[in-house]
Amino acid sequence: MYIGMVPRQQKIMEFFSRYIMKNLTVPIVVEGRNDIRSLRSMNFKGTIIQINQGKTLVAVAEEISSRYREVIILTDFDKKGMELCSRLVMILNGHGTKVDSEFSRYIRRNLQINTVEEIPAAIRKINSTTS
Repeated sequence: MYIGMVPRQQKIMEFFSRYIMKNLTVPIVVEGRNDIRSLRSMNFKGTIIQINQGKTLVAVAEEISSRYREVIILTDFDKKGMELCSRLVMILNGHGTKVDSEFSRYIRRNLQINTVEEIPAAIRKINSTTS
């Protein structure tokens, strides 16, 4: 439990803590290098896979599916990111990989941000309102 936090802030921090732990065994799929840096700055220590590698989305998805049974998808929260997410989910599911997109949905609903890179600042803002 996070002492001194209001219930909404506490729920957000607990949700993030669950995904930090889940990432120790399940990789997170993000769009780019800066997204990886952002997650690392928040103590995500597990595997993080970058989609933008100069390969086609199908090739990246096939590579992911050949290595992992489950992944967490975390693309940006704008129209382009959401389209990328839905295409990726379709391809990965078609290859038998389970996709967890709850993390992305939760962030989209609870933080007023458009990109993965903005998550650390949004979390810092939540934490600073409780100090």
